Amino acid sequence: MSLKVLVCGDVDGKFKTLFDRVSSVNKKAGPFHLLLVTGNFFAPDATPESEPPPPAPIQTLILGPCSTNQLPLYHDLNGCDVSETITYLGRCGVYNEASGLRIAYLSGTQHDGPASTRPATQFNYEDVKSLRVRLENESNFRGVDILLTYAWPAGVDTGAPTKPEEKPQSQSSLVAVLAQAIKPRYHFAAGGENLNYERVPYRNHQVLAEAAIHCSRFISLARVGNEKKRKWIYAFNVTPMKEMKREELLQEPVAITTNPYGGKDRSSHQHGSATSSPTSGGVRTAASSQFFYDTSYTGERGGRGRGGRGGRGNKRPFNQGQGHCGEGGPPNGKRQHTRPPPSCWFCLASPQVEKHLVVSIGESAYVTLAKGGLTPDHVLILPIGHYQSLLDCPPEVLEEIDKFKDSLKTYFDSIGKAVLIFERNFKSPHLQVQVVPIPKEKTSGLKITCLDYAESEGIEMQEFPPNAELFQMTRPGFPYFLLELPDRSKLFAAIRQTFPLQFGRELAASTPLLDCPDRVDWKECKVSKEEETSLTQAVRNAFKPFDFTLS
Repeated sequence: MSLKVLVCGDVDGKFKTLFDRVSSVNKKAGPFHLLLVTGNFFAPDATPESEPPPPAPIQTLILGPCSTNQLPLYHDLNGCDVSETITYLGRCGVYNEASGLRIAYLSGTQHDGPASTRPATQFNYEDVKSLRVRLENESNFRGVDILLTYAWPAGVDTGAPTKPEEKPQSQSSLVAVLAQAIKPRYHFAAGGENLNYERVPYRNHQVLAEAAIHCSRFISLARVGNEKKRKWIYAFNVTPMKEMKREELLQEPVAITTNPYGGKDRSSHQHGSATSSPTSGGVRTAASSQFFYDTSYTGERGGRGRGGRGGRGNKRPFNQGQGHCGEGGPPNGKRQHTRPPPSCWFCLASPQVEKHLVVSIGESAYVTLAKGGLTPDHVLILPIGHYQSLLDCPPEVLEEIDKFKDSLKTYFDSIGKAVLIFERNFKSPHLQVQVVPIPKEKTSGLKITCLDYAESEGIEMQEFPPNAELFQMTRPGFPYFLLELPDRSKLFAAIRQTFPLQFGRELAASTPLLDCPDRVDWKECKVSKEEETSLTQAVRNAFKPFDFTLS
């Protein structure tokens, strides 16, 4: 499906000029899907007390501040909603639209000094590297549809038959590295240059030496309402890359040039101290961020549909720790658990844990009765330490979780039950592996039942390939839903925009399975502490012959 998109340069607080024009264009040639702002959005002298921007006529995505005096205007530098129709994407990351459109973004200007001196309005080598690596490590990665940067890429006009009207005052070598690596079909920038420059498209491969891939277009737009009457708004149609056939994607325009950034890999390109070693700072552990439209992007323009329909898509990284970009992977390849928040209900050492619900405790994981469970023997497997998802757990924790799963399967099998096991890595700071027993007679055709139910809820669920590992399906920090069936096959859903928090319970409670729709909300199923203690003791006693921790 072709989408109509508008892009503009620096707004500098000229909201009325911008939105009047957008409304006019949208009325005449719309409807337009998005408005993308590549430059400064707020006025240079704006403060938190200034009048907020009026509602945008269409959904609008903006980049972050380039001057420190504007930092107070962004209440969350990792991404936030400015208003109902205006979203600040964040410092750097990838916005995955529900339509399939993929937009990579990098806010601010280049920092060439030590990482310790980098202000929040700038990016450095580590930020660009983390974004690039995260994308390149995706299976079948071919590029992104759109790249939004404030800074111009250095050397972008190399080999172009036309040059910018004026020479840009500042260009970024790191943006050039990023553009060459992630191969955007469209790259938009403003850079505060007040220049309109539409470069002739360029190839991302060497003819006859490399396999053909799509070409890229670079476009810079001038300031909104500028006195020189330079073009500041751009309209175009784009079909998400994932929806295009290869032959369509590879079609080249009549006028095209070689790659302006050179044929060789520029990942080691040096530009002052911006190429400091990867240990110079800015790297976070895998568990310290979660991407969502938040991605409630993936974070939270909820209420517009579930899963893959009716919403906007994966928006920004939700950062729980330090760092500039939401990449996955801890330093030196070692997994680390994050410091638990004081109010975590599931860290075993936390005072918030209701220890009367604990069924069994191992060295790295434990089993507890589910509070407000779907059935009296619905249990959770939890890591003792603070880990957000299975992807964040070290091998010893994963091994013990698997041992608990096997022991529970054997126990339930002995009493004529099978189990559904699922994890929802979305808006859940501590890993919870839900184990829900179901009657064995319900397992016939269970996979089709689950896939049909997901489809009815607008959730795109896929079968886990045989012998595949979770890390091959997604990356640390990205939200997902994982379901394991009694035959050990698995179903997987990458969470895009919104996702029903109770989906796993809704599925298990559906008519074909437990048929208890009144128990979907655990809060409606709570019982007294005395009854919880009694239920826990019953499960503990029944499970004891199968509990490996007692042997």
